[in-house]
Amino acid sequence: MIEIPQHLKVSVVIPAFNEEKFINHVIRAAKKVEEVDEVLVVDDGSIDQTVGVAKQNGARIVSHKKNLGKGFAMKTGCEKADGDLLVFLDADLLNVDSKKIKRIIEPFKKGYDFVKTKFNRRGGRVTRLTAKPLLGHFFPRVEEEFEQPLSGQIGIKKELMKRLDLEVDMGVDLGILIDVCEMGAKTAEVHFGELAHDERKLVDLEEMAKAVSRVVLDRASKYNRLEGAIEDIRESEAHK
Repeated sequence: MIEIPQHLKVSVVIPAFNEEKFINHVIRAAKKVEEVDEVLVVDDGSIDQTVGVAKQNGARIVSHKKNLGKGFAMKTGCEKADGDLLVFLDADLLNVDSKKIKRIIEPFKKGYDFVKTKFNRRGGRVTRLTAKPLLGHFFPRVEEEFEQPLSGQIGIKKELMKRLDLEVDMGVDLGILIDVCEMGAKTAEVHFGELAHDERKLVDLEEMAKAVSRVVLDRASKYNRLEGAIEDIRESEAHK
């Protein structure tokens, strides 16, 4: 377990790309949490008024000159944030509030290294049809212990985050989850309550499914799970 100071200095990091419509609500919710020491928006090359809205709501801003992807934005957030604990929130959350954010922070006071959220909302097609089946084959512990492995609302100790190789695209959240589990970090999944995102288009879900598949197979190779999992699948099919 990675040690951190008794007083957790908490940074809320919000990767954002063209989120002028929603980001103000996320920032305001984060700033109402007494444990939060800073709110950092990583502007990933936005061409709308994301930066202006974030400044108006009191966030610190770090900007990429062009869009590099969520993974790059999270890496920049890790590098630039002042906190010992990083809480990553999506910029398009419609009904996040301070109570939900506090639920991510609380387990760290009990020595946890990584916290992922689960929540009630419509959707979850990529989770049910791609992530969970693949994790069940190659990383059954992750599949069993995490109800919603693709949730982007997470908390992680900064020193742990700095040891990870992050994906650059929408596979970043699942890559982090698999890696911290394989590293033996103390992990938890907390209920976030009702949560609404700006609705994703079907083409975005297709890209996410591709990213998820690539990440699971990449990690299965990295952690030597491919051969054993394939044998298990063959045996299971043979007994049907």
